[in-house]
Amino acid sequence: MQQKLERQEFTLEDFLDQMQQMKKLGPLKDLIKMIPGLDTSKLDDIDFEENEKEMAKIEAIIKSMTKEERRNPSIINSSRKKRIAKGSGTTIQDVNKLLNNFEQARKMMKQFSDMQKHVKKGKFKFPFFK
Repeated sequence: MQQKLERQEFTLEDFLDQMQQMKKLGPLKDLIKMIPGLDTSKLDDIDFEENEKEMAKIEAIIKSMTKEERRNPSIINSSRKKRIAKGSGTTIQDVNKLLNNFEQARKMMKQFSDMQKHVKKGKFKFPFFK
């Protein structure tokens, strides 16, 4: 997975695999409680049921895509979005939201990957240190 991130080859298939692995670990609330140093008293304000429903919706959307669409989301046009939404029991807006969020996550991973490369080469310097 780390190599895929470094080569910027993270796909919706990889994302789906990660979600399914998280589901195997148990409910989201229990997973978050395992994070060391986290103030669990504030967890009562979070609607974990709603978050799990959202994850199920995302999973349904991704599973409604073809393998090619999962590997290369840029090929998804309006007619494909309509088919995916119909197949997953969601709306086109939900499909758009997932695709936009995934693309933002990919860009962020690319930035972290680029930053990591510069740190390894010794070229990365904080702007306020000289």
